[in-house]
Amino acid sequence: MEEKLKKYKKYQCYIKYLLVCSGLWPNSKKYPNAFRIFLSMCVGFSAIFISFGTLLFCLNNATNINRLTSGLGPFMSFFTVTVKVIFLSLHQRDLQSLNEGLSKYFARDLEIPEFRLHLLAHLPTFSMFFYIFNYSVLMNVVLYALVPLSLISHGKYVRMYPQVMPFSYELGADFIFIVLIYLIGGLVHWLIYVFEVISGFFLWCSTSGGDSVFGMYSLHIVGELKLLSHRFKNLKFSNNYKCELKYCIDRHIELMKAKQTLERIFGFLAIHLSISCAFVLCALIFQATETKHFTVLKVCYLICYSFLKLVQAYSYAWFGNIIYVESQICLDSIYNAYWTDSGSVEFMNDVLIILSQKPLRFNAKGVMILELNVFSKIVNTSVSYFFLLRTLEETLNVTSS
Repeated sequence: MEEKLKKYKKYQCYIKYLLVCSGLWPNSKKYPNAFRIFLSMCVGFSAIFISFGTLLFCLNNATNINRLTSGLGPFMSFFTVTVKVIFLSLHQRDLQSLNEGLSKYFARDLEIPEFRLHLLAHLPTFSMFFYIFNYSVLMNVVLYALVPLSLISHGKYVRMYPQVMPFSYELGADFIFIVLIYLIGGLVHWLIYVFEVISGFFLWCSTSGGDSVFGMYSLHIVGELKLLSHRFKNLKFSNNYKCELKYCIDRHIELMKAKQTLERIFGFLAIHLSISCAFVLCALIFQATETKHFTVLKVCYLICYSFLKLVQAYSYAWFGNIIYVESQICLDSIYNAYWTDSGSVEFMNDVLIILSQKPLRFNAKGVMILELNVFSKIVNTSVSYFFLLRTLEETLNVTSS
């Protein structure tokens, strides 16, 4: 169990590090507010700039579906980063309340060795999702960064992401720097490339950290629910049963409030992610079926990016689903407790009141309930969009001919 505890602390610190690098971790005591705001503005500016460039690329190639879909993925990724920075910045107080409430209770209970078995029961699955998703995002950023480097030997200078710059830089250098520019392949080109790499780093931190912190808080809720299930299951009638029952009810109320806070923060993000994943998966399927000449980097990109979006969509659905499952188990635990044979009408009435509660479900702004079937809906929608794109491409080909 000590090994599991170390694994949890490493998991928590890694997520915290990613959010600190994004300027989205709400701890003004250790990290000055000005530093956090500066970092979040840097992340937001870089994401908006790349989003604008990739959007221009998509608009300029609106009649070429193959090129349009190649720019759709990066555009949706950086646009999603912009949305995350805005929403997580607006909900800093909610994040801080989760840290001071839910996470604080979880850390305090974790100090008791007997509770760790329940609190960390789902840690292997949560950490697996995190590391797979984290390294998938990093791998995609690295693949994008390798494209300009791999083509430089052929005398080609391309952008890291498919985008159109809102300004021209090919002939804009001073005469003094002409020799230097041609020697290194274009000074402005490489300066923009450095900016793109930094933007990729911010994309990695904010995407992996922003999505994984939802998983971390879900782990805290699920762990506390399992501990509560253990308490309910062993609840027996005695002279001081009301104290134990009151403690359990208070903790359940705190978990309900934490779930509502989580909905306020990640409700819209879950909706946005469902839509964006469907669009991006559709674009990737189209590229995989329509591209005639594949390079090694192209194949790796399509596989890694598709895997990334599938993991991202499934993890969100699973986080919401496991909260519901453990909440249902928690209510079943008190139903299976020693209350029917207690002989106390008051005790049985108290238990029946608790049983009247509904299981916790993650409601994303009243639009959808986060369950596993959300993942299948995303995949089905992406396939439907793919056939729509095929029809649109055929129509454009007929019109052009």
